[in-house]
Amino acid sequence: MEVKPFILLLIALTLVALAAGADRVDVLVQGAEKLEVREIIAALKPAPEKISIGPFSFWRGKIGAHRVAVSLTGQGLLNCTTSTILGIEEFQPTLIVNQGTSGAQKPNYKVHDIIVGRRTLDYGNFITPVRRVGEGSRPLEWTPLSQRLRLLPAGELQAHPDGFPGDAAAIEVALHTENSLGRVVAGVIGSAHEVNLELDRVRWSARTFDMDVEEMESGHVAAIAHACGIRYVAFRVVSDAPYAGVPFHPEAARATGLFTVNFLHNLPSVTAPTNP
Repeated sequence: MEVKPFILLLIALTLVALAAGADRVDVLVQGAEKLEVREIIAALKPAPEKISIGPFSFWRGKIGAHRVAVSLTGQGLLNCTTSTILGIEEFQPTLIVNQGTSGAQKPNYKVHDIIVGRRTLDYGNFITPVRRVGEGSRPLEWTPLSQRLRLLPAGELQAHPDGFPGDAAAIEVALHTENSLGRVVAGVIGSAHEVNLELDRVRWSARTFDMDVEEMESGHVAAIAHACGIRYVAFRVVSDAPYAGVPFHPEAARATGLFTVNFLHNLPSVTAPTNP
């Protein structure tokens, strides 16, 4: 019996759709450094499949009931945004979890405390007042500029002065997830390509943006997730505490890795976004 060409095309398209569906994951988990993804990759079952897309690495497997892709994003705005877009295109996740280390901006935090981002923002945008040559620079007098994001259908830039809220259902699960090394607290996570260790600047950031911790990625990833209609939450462990003179402690990343694994075991089946 002759098979008509349009039937062959239909079969081919169906196979492509099935293959794409097979590549989907429930959760895309991100970390900027190897220490930040080490515990999570180790928890993937069965032995994780490594996928390289250009210079970016992903590992795929299951944690609990969830299909998970783990992304080593690299540090900073350029790397995290590029790897996020690649991860969304490749895996079509329902939820993105961005996690890793951070510096405390408020004095009541200790190393290994974990901040669950009730909102995250980019705090690295400013306009400076006019000053003549020789009048110096006064960063604490700079005026912050809001994140602006181009959204459909109008395609107009919209200001988000408070950043982007974390997914309410994911936050609720996270706040009931164990951190065996410290506290779990809901707070505000600020992102910029900066490392601030001057206490006057740290106090200014906490006061101006109500920031609990600072790092370099989550506020940018949150904007992409918001634009794409993907659920999103950020976890940040305190890895340095400038008020107490505690320098960067990279091994604190283990706390967020273990916490994220616990979170995934606690997380119910992920569905559509709970935030607009």
